Amino acid sequence: MSRNTTLAAFILTVAVIVPAGWHALGADLQADGKRLRPLQQSFVVDGTRITLDVDRRVVMTGDTVRATLVAFSDTPKQIAVDLIALNSNNYEGSRVETPWIPIDRETLKLTAAPRGGKPVETAIKLGTLPDRPALTDSFKIYVTPHGKKPPRYEGDDRVDYDTGVSEGYAAAVEVTGWSGNNLKMSIEAEGRPTSDAPFTIAVRVKNTSGQPLAHAPNISLSTEAVLEGTEAANHEDAAVAIDQIETDVPAFDYDTEFRGGQSVVARYRVTPRKPGLRNMTFLASAYELDDAPGPVTAGAKDARTFRLSETTPAVAAR
Repeated sequence: MSRNTTLAAFILTVAVIVPAGWHALGADLQADGKRLRPLQQSFVVDGTRITLDVDRRVVMTGDTVRATLVAFSDTPKQIAVDLIALNSNNYEGSRVETPWIPIDRETLKLTAAPRGGKPVETAIKLGTLPDRPALTDSFKIYVTPHGKKPPRYEGDDRVDYDTGVSEGYAAAVEVTGWSGNNLKMSIEAEGRPTSDAPFTIAVRVKNTSGQPLAHAPNISLSTEAVLEGTEAANHEDAAVAIDQIETDVPAFDYDTEFRGGQSVVARYRVTPRKPGLRNMTFLASAYELDDAPGPVTAGAKDARTFRLSETTPAVAAR
């Protein structure tokens, strides 16, 4: 497993291999993307609770993430766990589900204690950067008790990495890998972002792919995982609600060509539902494909953090 990948080496690699019209992830995603952390996951083995934290939710494929494990037990003890890094991708847009493939495996020894033993951290390199832009990889960091092999699906040779999580004897965190932008993207607040009232975020996408595209891209916006933001109507308990309120191109308008240099804008109403929010990180994605389900022809992904203020500052009591 490759360790200690430096940012300088990463940038140099990107600069050497990117073709014309392909832009590496912007500084916002490299910097603000660090705020897009997955929620902590855990499982219990022999009365010991093991927690799993991963420091990034979205990375450039080939980058390194850090996984941290901590063991909790009323009685101090030693416990070993197996960590497996998995990869899956569907670059060509096949309708057939692609299986998870192990790309790294290691055994870690933890010391459990009532308030949590010493954290054990490991660095994991997530695949290899593809030679094309707008490609998505899925990665999963999967942890089980040492020697506990995941089952296989009934009547299928594929390994089942879901049952262990649902039954509580494994933990898993998923990370998205991205190969780079060939569309230009910006994320802007229209007006003042506030913590106690709705505000508007505009996502602008420009065709910088070097060629006309069959359709305008599909644009989406979400927040960091800890806020559990969603556009789904049935998630009323989310800390923030995001609703698209306007877009230049109607949904499923496949008769509109997206010309070179042309831009489209999608606007979203963001409604905070959790008191005390001070900052909010947004992740925006844009994809263009000629025919569903793919392959993706062009795309962009970026992140930006906004500081929130109150519409009416609280008055201190005299």
